[in-house]
Amino acid sequence: MQRILHLFSGGLDSILSYKLLENAGYEVEAVYFETPFFPSSQAIDYGIKNSIKVRKVNIFKEYIEMLKRPKYGYGKNLNPCIDCKALMINTACRLALKENFSLVSTGEVLGQRPMSQTLAGFQKQKKLLEHPEMVVRVLSREKNENLLKNIERFEISGRERILQMKLSVKLEISHYSTPSGGCFLTYKEFSAKARSLLNKNFTEEKYFYMIKNGRFREYSNGVAIIGRSENDNDNLLKTRTDEKTLQIVGGKGPVALILGVLSKEEEEDLKEVLLKYSKRDVNEKDSIRSI
Repeated sequence: MQRILHLFSGGLDSILSYKLLENAGYEVEAVYFETPFFPSSQAIDYGIKNSIKVRKVNIFKEYIEMLKRPKYGYGKNLNPCIDCKALMINTACRLALKENFSLVSTGEVLGQRPMSQTLAGFQKQKKLLEHPEMVVRVLSREKNENLLKNIERFEISGRERILQMKLSVKLEISHYSTPSGGCFLTYKEFSAKARSLLNKNFTEEKYFYMIKNGRFREYSNGVAIIGRSENDNDNLLKTRTDEKTLQIVGGKGPVALILGVLSKEEEEDLKEVLLKYSKRDVNEKDSIRSI
C-alpha cells in the first residue's frame, strides 16, 4: 500500500483530498506545518472533527529566513505565498523520504488564490521544489499525471466551490474552516508589526506571538507592545522571559513590554502613552514601575 504524506490545513479542499485518498485505499498521514503566522489549533480541531489525526511540525526557523527574502516576493501585505507553499512542500518531501512515504499531496486548486494558486504561481512554485515528481494536487491534477490510481481525476479550478460542496455531502464532511483568514501575514496591521520586527532583527519566535496581543509602538532601536485588555496583559506576561516590562504601580492599566533598547526620552514617551491609555494624568510618570 502506498503511503502518502498530506499537507493539511483544516480547510475543505484539504479535508476532501485526504478523504479521497483514504477512501481509495492509500495510507495517508496528515501533517500541519506551524509558525506563529498560522498556528495549528484550528487545523487540529478540524482534523479531530473529521476523524483525521494531524501531526504538528514547527517550521519557524526555516520560515523566518525565507520571510526575510522570499524569491517571489510578497502579496498585498507580508505574505510570501509562493515561497511559503514551496517551503512546506519541500519540508514535507524531506520528511517523506526519511519516513518512506511515496508521495506528498496537497489540496491546492488552480485559480483559488490570487498569488500562489494560479498557473503562473504553480510554475514559479515548481521552480523552487526539490522533488516535484513526488507532489500531487488531488483536486487539481495535471492531465499527464498518473501518480495516483483508484481515484477519480479532478481538474477543479476557480474560486467557486460547487463541486467541492457536492463532494463534501457525498463524503459526509460538514466541519471545515473558512476559505480565507488562516494566515496572519495577510493582515495589514499584523504585517506592519511583523515587518518592523524583521527590520530591527527581532526574530525570536515568541515575539511574533506577542504582537498579536496589543498595540504596537516603534522606536529607534526598539519597540513596545502595549496590552489593550487584561487578557492581552496576561498573554504578554506569560510569553515574556527577561524583557523589560512597565506597568502602573498596583497592576492597574496596560502592560508595556519592551523589545530592544529605548532611550530615556523614548521611555518617557512610552510612560505617557501608558498613562493616556489608563486615563491618568501624564504627569504621573512616577507611578509607573518595571515589573
